[in-house]
Amino acid sequence: MTVTKADIVKLLADATGLSKTDIEAVVNGFLYNVIESIQNGDRVEIRGFGSFFAKERDARTVKNPRTNQVVSVDHRFVPVFRPAKFFKESVNQNLLVKKEEDIDEHSM
Repeated sequence: MTVTKADIVKLLADATGLSKTDIEAVVNGFLYNVIESIQNGDRVEIRGFGSFFAKERDARTVKNPRTNQVVSVDHRFVPVFRPAKFFKESVNQNLLVKKEEDIDEHSM
């Protein structure tokens, strides 16, 4: 299942009692500021969640597997998200438990 921005807006509106319009403005403002900060070369850290930053990639040549054509890729910067340790651990633990429950259901 994919959670969209609209789903997040609805969840936050239901949880807070604020209107979807107000929540959407906050979410859009948050995303705009994260993008702008990264474009300026800043790092955005959200404690317990993770950090967003731009990573520099050197120029290189790559091979298109479909056509076998060699193409050069220019020097560039790419946005990166690095999850916090707690976030990574909690995702791993919850999905392991869920997978075990799914296996137990199918083996009965």
